[in-house]
Amino acid sequence: MVPVRAVLDILALTTGLLGTAPLFFHLDRVPRFAFLAALVFVIFSVWRGTPPLRGWRATVGTAVFFLYYAFQFSRDNLVGPAANLLVVLLSLRLAGEKIPRNYLQIYALSLFALAASSAFSLSGAFLGYLFLLLLSIAVSLVLLTFFSVDSRLTLTRRGLRRVVSVAAAIPAASAPLILLFFLILPRPQFPLWDFLSPAGERVAGLGDRVEPGSAASVGEVASPVLRARSEELPRKDLYWRGVVFNTLQGNAWVRTEVPEREAPPPGGSVVVRQTVFPETTAGPWLIALDAPLSVSGVRSGRSVDLVFRKRRSSGDRLKYDTVSSLNGVIETKEGVDRDFYLKLPETVSPRVLSLGRSIARGGTSDSERLSLLENYFQSAGFRYATRDLPRSAAPLDEFLFEKKAGHCEFFASSFAVLLRAAGVPSRLVGGYYGGEYNELGGYYLVTESMAHAWVEVFLEGTGWVRRDPSTFAVNFTRERDGKRRGFVATVRLIADSMSYYWNQAVITYDLDKQVRIARATGSVLRSLTVPSGLLRAVVPFLVAGAFLAVCFAGARRFRGSREQRIVRRFLRKLGKRYPHIPMTPSTGLLELAERTGDPRVRRFADIRYGALYRDRKLSEDELSLLEDITRALEASPETFRGRDPSGTSH
Repeated sequence: MVPVRAVLDILALTTGLLGTAPLFFHLDRVPRFAFLAALVFVIFSVWRGTPPLRGWRATVGTAVFFLYYAFQFSRDNLVGPAANLLVVLLSLRLAGEKIPRNYLQIYALSLFALAASSAFSLSGAFLGYLFLLLLSIAVSLVLLTFFSVDSRLTLTRRGLRRVVSVAAAIPAASAPLILLFFLILPRPQFPLWDFLSPAGERVAGLGDRVEPGSAASVGEVASPVLRARSEELPRKDLYWRGVVFNTLQGNAWVRTEVPEREAPPPGGSVVVRQTVFPETTAGPWLIALDAPLSVSGVRSGRSVDLVFRKRRSSGDRLKYDTVSSLNGVIETKEGVDRDFYLKLPETVSPRVLSLGRSIARGGTSDSERLSLLENYFQSAGFRYATRDLPRSAAPLDEFLFEKKAGHCEFFASSFAVLLRAAGVPSRLVGGYYGGEYNELGGYYLVTESMAHAWVEVFLEGTGWVRRDPSTFAVNFTRERDGKRRGFVATVRLIADSMSYYWNQAVITYDLDKQVRIARATGSVLRSLTVPSGLLRAVVPFLVAGAFLAVCFAGARRFRGSREQRIVRRFLRKLGKRYPHIPMTPSTGLLELAERTGDPRVRRFADIRYGALYRDRKLSEDELSLLEDITRALEASPETFRGRDPSGTSH
């Protein structure tokens, strides 16, 4: 026997875990610790019989945490305090006394916690958590009806399985209705929780400036930036262009108005097409393989340096198509404004300027000076690093001549500054390098950890040429290019493909798609024609098949199960043997046994009701015994009194 209370406690713990799991890593330390402590407390209370948290302790804890997080609420910070408070309240309720009202509170808080997680991230995993949570709550509510009547109630394992299976069928039966509502109901053209997000939120990997020396270390964030459906390409071509920084202000590269003299041509030698699905937090730039020639499918503006920007900022899921040239060169029709791309601030250190001028004296053309600078970077022993970075007032000076270690911003910024000091026009490009190709979905996954900066150098007669000085680091291949895919990464890509298809099927499914699908379906139906000869040949078979199906279903419904057929045959024979005894559909077997005084009827009733009252099916032996009793009705009652149809004497 299984106590209903124990099952309810397990389901309450499961419900709390399902509601909190997708939210856990977005919580503060205190709610995390409170939830983990509540789990440990519940497990020990069940194992060791520890009394639950009750009385004034639970009330005081609730009040303290409510006031603490209430003071953190603000217009720009609603989701964080609310999510933390929900998990703390859920933790206190899990550790508290379990009465029907408290169980219901656990279910409600778990649902609210899961809903709060969608304000931070909404992926395909949310649907899985939601389904399991609804399944757990459905089973819990059915058991709670038994518990509210008798808190000490126990069920057999068979009975518990039947209750669980019936309760689990409730959310499963609602799935077709959910699918129908998903297809036909209109949906807003903006994210449901957008009004709760803090204003001015930007992606950490690609900002509006590049400032080496602003941080002592750079952490890698594996959150997705975009997914791009395209053919698989060599890794050397996986430069994703975002924004161009053309002006150096102090130590920071920023973007200013581009001289309109530049006008890149609309073609390229190696053209690749992609369909890009950016995350909603991907910022104002429309990112594409370098160098993008055109962007379609979304309203955007293009500058002459091939930077595409969204016309309006929104939280909608976007999809746009791009055409890119992968030859690493952007041609220009009329040259560039050299003075604009040679400007340097007064803050550049004398050692950096001296090195740039020595390179200028060593070459007679821009191409030669570029080659001299590349040779310098290759032979200087620079290392790629994300920790212990230069932080002095002259970070480029410290990088070039002292530490000789830094990340892509140090390499690209110092390379561009030295080019300008040598009289060669240059600019920085911010974007992403690399990408994991997902063979299941046929797309590239680009994450924040792939954020990168490189340099474009202008050479007369050629145009803007891409150079990535980070590749000159002695450890660049190992740090940025040599990571092999292991088992965990493979599993993560499989999970990401599910998220990708979730975005395509659910997140981006909006009213426009509904209308297009409805119109396309109508067009197909209107254009559908069937040859008259084929129709005349098929219709008789369809009618005959439908008739046979109806007859078969009716026959099965009329005949019923084996048990029902045995009972009907028994009652018919009983009516023939005792025609003077009135029998109606409401007359029970026990009542017939009393009226007839026939032990065979009593035996038949005991066997059938013995299974029926125990909520189980009759076994094969019991069904055979009922058939023997039915056949024995043709014999005299005395014969049956002396011997059981199964062969057992009385």
